[in-house]
Amino acid sequence: MHTINVCLLAGLLLTGAATTAQSGKPTATLNIGDPAPSIQVKKWFKGQPVTSFEKGKIYVVEFWATWCQPCIAGMPHLSELAEKYKKEVTVAGISILERKTTTLAHIGAFIDSMGKKMNYAVAAEDSNFMAANWLRASGERGIPMAYVVDRNGRIAWAGLPKLLDNVLPKVIDGSWDIKATDAARKEAARLTEIDNSIIPVLNSYMGNPGKPDSALIVINQLLAKDPGLKYYPRMAHYTIYSLLKTDQEKALIYIRELLKAVPEPPFRSVTDAISYMSEIRKVTLIKGLYEIAAVAYEEQLERYPWSMDFPATYDNIAALQFKAGNQEKAVAAETRAIEYAKKKPGFPADKLAAFESSLQQYSSKTN
Repeated sequence: MHTINVCLLAGLLLTGAATTAQSGKPTATLNIGDPAPSIQVKKWFKGQPVTSFEKGKIYVVEFWATWCQPCIAGMPHLSELAEKYKKEVTVAGISILERKTTTLAHIGAFIDSMGKKMNYAVAAEDSNFMAANWLRASGERGIPMAYVVDRNGRIAWAGLPKLLDNVLPKVIDGSWDIKATDAARKEAARLTEIDNSIIPVLNSYMGNPGKPDSALIVINQLLAKDPGLKYYPRMAHYTIYSLLKTDQEKALIYIRELLKAVPEPPFRSVTDAISYMSEIRKVTLIKGLYEIAAVAYEEQLERYPWSMDFPATYDNIAALQFKAGNQEKAVAAETRAIEYAKKKPGFPADKLAAFESSLQQYSSKTN
């Protein structure tokens, strides 16, 4: 018996997202091409303090917090970039949005514990200045978040730190197009607002079995007006569920395109939808769908390990591979599920026994 964590109705998956959509993102008053706001911090813990943006120099201002697991996971990569471009770029990581109980001493101890994994200038914000005048002012809510300040002191780019590899070389050699970047960012904000607004519209077509054909008609109407919406998270969610119920081959093609089209695909929508169809609705799917769901699970393990249940996820991967007829991959995944389960303190004996039973099944039969 493998573990599946899915919602019974597709629409329910977006209940939390609907709340976010209603509240909306902060209105952006800081845009690409604008002069960078000043830096105000309470304390510099490491590296050369950045007190102003000197003309002719390039800076990366990155925001993080001690509680932010994605921030921590990205620190070694940011350190690599700081080293690689140290002659041209100054990197400054600034702690913001810390919990009220987090002291400067706690932040300092965390920075010390990171050592060379956090090998750039590091500071903690003073009051709420950096969060308000950088993050909120640019229309953002979450961290990690990075800003590139060009040689003229302008905001040249803003986004996830992991995407800096594609930005810094062009800012350094002067080929970065600030106007195009600003236009693209504003268009993305417009499409995000529309993407959030489709939740109440398309939720009415979800369910078991729902009205997937009608949902696809509405989706096509929306895309005719705004083709750029095709791979946005909410649109992708509804498209996947609707296609899985109407045309599995088209669903597989769309999911493959989706995983290639955006830097951070909605992997959870892929895995939840395929698990829902397979485990809840008991629909037999084509081989490629089981396999691509396994890939989506593996991507989540690789990209977001802090949020994943490794034993359960490998157990899910094993079940998918077995249904796809890939016995060796199923055995390998279930073996890993058992290994992680045995290393996890307090792991339930009955779940471990279920994993071992599945391994025996996968080892002795072909699908």
